[in-house]
Amino acid sequence: MTTIDRLIVRTFLGSYVLLLVLFSGLFIFFDLLVNFDEFSGEQGLPLPVMLRNMADFYGHNLLMYYHLLGGLLLGIAGSYTFAMMLRNNELMPLIASGVPLQRLATPVLVAAIGLAGLWMAHAEFVLPQFAEKVSRRHGELIETGRTEVPLVIDDHEAKLNAAELKPELGILQSVYIIEPAPEGGLPSLVRADSAKWDPEARTWRLVRGARQRVGTALADVELGATVLWEELDEYPFRLAPDQIVLRQSAQWINLMSIQQMTALLQSRNLPNLPEIARQRDIRFTQPLLSWVLLLLSIRFFLTREQGHVLVAGGWALLVAGGCFVFTFFCHSLSGDPRFVRLAVWLPVLVFGPAAVILFGNVKT
Repeated sequence: MTTIDRLIVRTFLGSYVLLLVLFSGLFIFFDLLVNFDEFSGEQGLPLPVMLRNMADFYGHNLLMYYHLLGGLLLGIAGSYTFAMMLRNNELMPLIASGVPLQRLATPVLVAAIGLAGLWMAHAEFVLPQFAEKVSRRHGELIETGRTEVPLVIDDHEAKLNAAELKPELGILQSVYIIEPAPEGGLPSLVRADSAKWDPEARTWRLVRGARQRVGTALADVELGATVLWEELDEYPFRLAPDQIVLRQSAQWINLMSIQQMTALLQSRNLPNLPEIARQRDIRFTQPLLSWVLLLLSIRFFLTREQGHVLVAGGWALLVAGGCFVFTFFCHSLSGDPRFVRLAVWLPVLVFGPAAVILFGNVKT
């Protein structure tokens, strides 16, 4: 690595970190403007408690901000690096000394591969570990981590409703579970004052639990059958507390690893299986798309002609923006999971070769 390489990599990494901090700060600032009252509560909380809740909430959400911004900022940071070199007339002496422009971009491209790998490792190993914290809503901090469970269905079609869930303690309050009806019969109801998750037995231990049955068939109901009660100490509802939290969150799929999403694709009673398949493939294509956007962006700043930086930036924004819009359109398609997979990979197949050709045709 030459001195020029070290200078370029240092500028690129510095720009990347600066942009990451800047955009994360903007996320926090605008979110705080809208949701400040969620941290203070109806009665108002002491300032130290509010600050602690804010630090807890946004500290964990920084993981999500990095997940959203980490790949996208590669192209912006790379463009800024070479835009500054073009603006300061630093490219012409290097070209005059015989250095190819593609060679100048090599350290940025190699560093981008490392950053994309870091993003992938974060999405696979770090984010899933803190998914329960990241998926919280603002008001749940005041309620000490409690969240309502309006309806969750496991793989055996049992439907869970609970007044509140304490994920860290693994406790459900005011539990109601509707069991699927046997053939020719009626569904039964399981009720309990509370339930505690047993991780070793993979079951829920019930407090004052009971199963309510109304006869065994429709004919029994017509004849005025009495309600039957059966005491229960446990119920094998198939979802653990962390899985319940993830299914309750609108963004829970983004918080899972590829292995978890693959396991979910084998589940039943999930209405968004195509979305899960899409997000799993996006996890593979996102690093590639980030690298493609970087190639498309920096190509317009690698020139031997001293044009206006804003012109080069306009072309970079136009091409990279077209790639981004096309990618967003493809990711918005839904339907058959096999078609979803093609739609997810289509931006890479279209813009990947185009980026390589454009980059290879840079005149030096």
